[in-house]
Amino acid sequence: MDIADIRSQIPVLAHTAYMNTGWSGPPPRRVAQAMKDRIDQELEQGPIMPEVLEAGREIQAQARAAAARIFNATVDEVLVTRNTTEGLNIVLSGLDWNQGDEIIICDMEHGSVIAPAQLVGQRYGVTVKVVDLDVQDSSETIVNKIEAAFTPKTRMVFISHILYATGRRMPAEELRRLTKDKGILLMLDGAQTGGHIELDMARSGFDFYSIPGQKWLLGYEGSGALFIRREHLERIHPAHTGGRGIARPADAHNFQPVADSMEKFLGGSVSVPVQAAFLEATRFIEEVGIKNIEQRNLDLAESAKAKLSEIPGVTVTSPSERRDSSGLVSFAVAGQEPDSVVEWLWENHKLVVRQVGYPAAIRASLHFFNTEEEIDLLAGGVRELT
Repeated sequence: MDIADIRSQIPVLAHTAYMNTGWSGPPPRRVAQAMKDRIDQELEQGPIMPEVLEAGREIQAQARAAAARIFNATVDEVLVTRNTTEGLNIVLSGLDWNQGDEIIICDMEHGSVIAPAQLVGQRYGVTVKVVDLDVQDSSETIVNKIEAAFTPKTRMVFISHILYATGRRMPAEELRRLTKDKGILLMLDGAQTGGHIELDMARSGFDFYSIPGQKWLLGYEGSGALFIRREHLERIHPAHTGGRGIARPADAHNFQPVADSMEKFLGGSVSVPVQAAFLEATRFIEEVGIKNIEQRNLDLAESAKAKLSEIPGVTVTSPSERRDSSGLVSFAVAGQEPDSVVEWLWENHKLVVRQVGYPAAIRASLHFFNTEEEIDLLAGGVRELT
């Protein structure tokens, strides 16, 4: 992996220590160029000329195939979406819920898990059970806590694969074995996984999985991807749909909905320029290799946690065990509010991190393009502050 060459393709890295990919990743130049090229084509030739239309359809087809590769799933099980949350809502809004059904989430979740789950609960009389976790919990403890919340009414476990506030990699495979044996659905918020760690829907058995395109994949806002296991597709009804959700030709007197196609969830037109960027971003990640990326991210995180832990007054809130870890490294500074630390690091060192809420901390997102020198800059800046 030629880090210098990779960094040369991401312009912002020339002047900024960028450690906030978990919010939105810095796009490589070629990703931006793919979007610009499509915009220029539509500008100069018109958006609905036959050649432009055909080129747009090809971009969409290739973007969908790229999403399938990211998931290691079949093309008919995936859909390119606008973001992670859209995918999660497609599933939650599309299932037939019964009063008294139960959804299990955990207390360290992002709002994009909490809000959709709780609103479904309020609308349909579904009970949302919140499992309280501790940052020190082992994988076995987490599995045991979630299993203890099961009842005959439990319909779904809905959690993040990687917790946004601590970078904790949840024991998703273990949970899947447990939920499958009990006939419980498992949906994973992959907001912090696509382009960050290797995904394998074919092996894992996960039921539903949603990822963004603008974070670790290094694409642009307005892109993401959803996986629905083939056996569940017909049971998910489109909460909003359009012309692609009905059999062709459309017949108002003889309505025939499409039941077995992911395209039934498309409510209308999509942004082809954004999908062109998504496609090029996946190619960039694939050329480096997701297995290589995952291991480098873990190496960088181990280094950062070790150096931050040596600083008096600093508490690392991310897991110490490699198998439980990710490229997200969160830490708290005694006597300092996370917001003020984030601001100070930017103003004094042009270092981009963010604050997270529960548990309250500063979070550095370390992706494969980051360097040991940048980790030293982070640790040195925190030490200087304390």
